[in-house]
Amino acid sequence: MEWYAHAKLGVPPIRFEEVDRLICIGSDGMMNAVRQARHTVLQDVLRPQHVAIGSINSPMQCMLKQVCSQCLQRQVDPETGKESLVFSCFNQDQHLDCVDFQFLHGRLRQNSAAEKLTSLWLQHLFEQREVQVV
Repeated sequence: MEWYAHAKLGVPPIRFEEVDRLICIGSDGMMNAVRQARHTVLQDVLRPQHVAIGSINSPMQCMLKQVCSQCLQRQVDPETGKESLVFSCFNQDQHLDCVDFQFLHGRLRQNSAAEKLTSLWLQHLFEQREVQVV
């Protein structure tokens, strides 16, 4: 993004100075890097009042009904310090500066063991049945 903003990849079709909204979709580490870059290396090329949104990953075990709480995400208002919790299954798009990325990283790891076991079980079933994954 820094190279794009400073035309190191050629003349950009959309200049960062013209941007008033950013939507960030990716890993928690990448979104946190974008959050930090907006306040450091990109600060001089972004409009001061731009809006940055992160699309926060959710396990969605409860099918978006806000009941299982596996997707709870901590937010901290950067101006007031007020903490709140939101169901990210119901509200994936969140203000990037409010997202607690350390909390998000921990939450995303909560299903890691179950995901690995499921992958191994599926691999076993496919090998036993000689089923090919398409």
